[in-house]
Amino acid sequence: MVDDTDVRDVADRLGIELDESDLSAYAEAANGLGAQFDGLAAYTPDSEAATAVESGTDDHNAVRYRFELPETTGELGDLEVGVKDNTAVAGVPMHCGSDAVSFTPTYHATVVERLHSAGAVVTATTNMDEFAYFTTGETCAFGPIENPRVEGCVPGGSSSGSGAAVAAGILDAALGSDTGGSVRIPASFCGTVGLKPTHRAVPRFGFADLAPSLDCIGPLARDVETAARVYDTIAGPDPRDPSSLVSSPSTDAAAGIDDSVATLEVGVVTPAMEDTDDEVTDAVETAVDSLDSHGIEAETVSLPQYRTATLAGLVFAGAEFATLALAEGQVVGTGTGYSEPWREAFSDAVRSPDLGENVREQILTNGALAENGLGHYVAARNIGTEFTTTVDDALGTYDALVTPTTPMTAPAFGDIATDEDFARTVANTVPFNVTGHPALTVPVETDDGTPVGVQFVGQRDGERTLVALGAALESTAGH
Repeated sequence: MVDDTDVRDVADRLGIELDESDLSAYAEAANGLGAQFDGLAAYTPDSEAATAVESGTDDHNAVRYRFELPETTGELGDLEVGVKDNTAVAGVPMHCGSDAVSFTPTYHATVVERLHSAGAVVTATTNMDEFAYFTTGETCAFGPIENPRVEGCVPGGSSSGSGAAVAAGILDAALGSDTGGSVRIPASFCGTVGLKPTHRAVPRFGFADLAPSLDCIGPLARDVETAARVYDTIAGPDPRDPSSLVSSPSTDAAAGIDDSVATLEVGVVTPAMEDTDDEVTDAVETAVDSLDSHGIEAETVSLPQYRTATLAGLVFAGAEFATLALAEGQVVGTGTGYSEPWREAFSDAVRSPDLGENVREQILTNGALAENGLGHYVAARNIGTEFTTTVDDALGTYDALVTPTTPMTAPAFGDIATDEDFARTVANTVPFNVTGHPALTVPVETDDGTPVGVQFVGQRDGERTLVALGAALESTAGH
């Protein structure tokens, strides 16, 4: 029941002065509205629950749970697939990498349903940075995740377990989520393929939002073709995610494997190359040079607002996550899906004493900024609009843009310690979350064999072209 105190709290936040009679009148009106809405019941779908659920025991701490789903047949029947621990699998505890979350869904996320229906052996959930809010795999409540390719170094995050499990050969592919690079960063550090789809091309029902204007679900995989096959299966609108209903992605990305690239032109983004460690620059330049053997032309291109776009993306993520926490765990408006059990679990988690310090700090600092006004968010949005136009214009000239996926190879544990360190890890990835364009990272290596990612960015719904370019690079890089 709404009482006078509830009305006063709202009025105080808005600077509205009310006397006692006003308070009582508005409380009575609110309860009248509530009585009208009492007939509405939240609906939660059901899926057949997983069986044989048990904790993962791999050497890299990549897998959170192993489980079995009923056998199906289909075009992905040759693949063993995992999904990140922020994606619902009926009957499997979902933690979002946090001790504060206590939630076992009764339903599958849309992407899980689609993989399962296509015959994929969906068999694992994978560890992650807590609430997907870091880029190294060190903030997971269940222990840090190890990089199978580079001893003593982080696997990248936040889709850490997905990257490590694929790199270690535990899984053929694994879904991650990408808000500012969280598919592409672990793919780069672990030496796998990673695809961030066009924003809203893949429905997010059953996924735990971080920043809905940026979040994407995408695959990490052993090669470009596998990533494309998984993408083709999970892409396409779903009414349970209203935000996806504006998308009309093609689902023929895998056909790009056989497409000719002889007439394609790519633009190598100058500021991305300038801010990169020398060994990464050398590896990416060698990779770009190798594309010439396929007839692909490469030129340099400067993108105004490139560096400020990173800052804008960090503003979006912080403000939207804090707002989600303050709004009881539910986006009000055209959200990505609706589950009352998950909303309640998220609301409880952000109040829990078990919430990790990094996530608590993000909520409190960004929430406090919002209390003083959202002018910084509007300014960041303006920058995002300008940068989106810049990228669209560049993609009117080039078939794709090219950057190093990350400016560095996998850092040692503990090396990413400051806000500046964190921002550098996402410097080449978050700009394209801001714009919503698809991006594919393909592994190459430094002279000593350390993984490096080459990122191709394409036109919206241009995943097929990215796959063609990625396959060309794979063939020259010896994969």
